[in-house]
Amino acid sequence: MKIFVLLFFVASFCACTSTIYIVRHAEKSTEPKNDPHLTLQGEQRAAALKTLLQDKKIQQIFSTNTNRTKETANPISDFTSIPIEFYNNDTTTNFYKRIFLSKKNTLVVGHSNTVLRMLDSLHLHGNVKSISDNEYDNLFIVKVKKYCGTCKIAFKAKLIEGKYGIPSLMDSAKNIMK
Repeated sequence: MKIFVLLFFVASFCACTSTIYIVRHAEKSTEPKNDPHLTLQGEQRAAALKTLLQDKKIQQIFSTNTNRTKETANPISDFTSIPIEFYNNDTTTNFYKRIFLSKKNTLVVGHSNTVLRMLDSLHLHGNVKSISDNEYDNLFIVKVKKYCGTCKIAFKAKLIEGKYGIPSLMDSAKNIMK
């Protein structure tokens, strides 16, 4: 009986960590106009994302249901055999709470006008204040530590901002101006 109580106590107060990787879709073409595909450069960036994440123990992949976001997520989905699940931009707060509760390493592919809004909904504010239309190399890493008690669940999240793949045109222009 004492062992059961001890095990229950240990299970009642746990700390779990997971990582959420958030990116904007890779470079897009202009066709078809209402739902463009990736360009060759975008396909290369999606491959670079797969290379970056292939040893990160990704357990779930989310994308909006557009060609460019799905094509950005496809290489890591194919590599891990994890299907892409779709989410809607208008439900990001509940969507991210669900990801936090899942305790799984996750990739989320979004859009230039929604990625920062997603981070804001989690009260994570970094140095990047906007993503221009020709900026595709931002990588937002959210380290989540979940604390479980008998009656409470608490989260501690840390935002790490980085880049991946070849520098975007926007980054190249900034370096030329320096």
